[in-house]
Amino acid sequence: GKRLVVAGHDVTVLRLTFVGELGFELHVPKDVASDVYKAVMSAGEEFGAAAAGYRAIDSLSAEKNYRHYHADLSNADTPMEAGIGFTVLPKLKAGVEFIGSEALNRKREEGLQRKLVCLTVDHDEGDRPVILNGMETIMRNGECLGLVRSAAYGHSIGKTIAYGYVDAWAGAKKITNKALQAEGTEWTIGDRGKTWKATLHTKSVFDPKGARVNGQYEDKAFVAA
Repeated sequence: GKRLVVAGHDVTVLRLTFVGELGFELHVPKDVASDVYKAVMSAGEEFGAAAAGYRAIDSLSAEKNYRHYHADLSNADTPMEAGIGFTVLPKLKAGVEFIGSEALNRKREEGLQRKLVCLTVDHDEGDRPVILNGMETIMRNGECLGLVRSAAYGHSIGKTIAYGYVDAWAGAKKITNKALQAEGTEWTIGDRGKTWKATLHTKSVFDPKGARVNGQYEDKAFVAA
């Protein structure tokens, strides 16, 4: 982080983003937070700066494949199942022991038996987007493999995004991205008697290369195919 002076007050600035943009988090004493906020918004007025709420964070983070602990992650999900194995794999490969490392190593040997997947709901242009609330069924070729854990409408891509864990299906020794994307596989989401076709994504559906996080806004091809 860095220390700056904003509106006459000391501010600690951290390079951080929850929405996949070139972002910063400002840490200030609560007594001067209002002054700093007004100064930042005033300086950003000519650039179109506007306040955004938590719904915006949910939508943008879903587009970027970021995890939410209250929904996508729990103490019953392993980092590998959640697609964030990079947080523990270096230590596991180096033989470093920590709480849970023994169980995680057993999981690695077995291969993934469940995995967090990202789906976008298909709908015709002009149709009203499907709104999901969580706990809808995730089906592969008509077989229910899991439930939606979190969902949000992605305004950048114009589609509803859903995340949920799926179990290994009959005949699958373990879950891999290749198996999830096998030719002829059909993914659908079901809710209260209705079924919607869905498209599976193994990368974030918006800016999959992370250009915007690095401040690269020139390239317009941000939406994943």
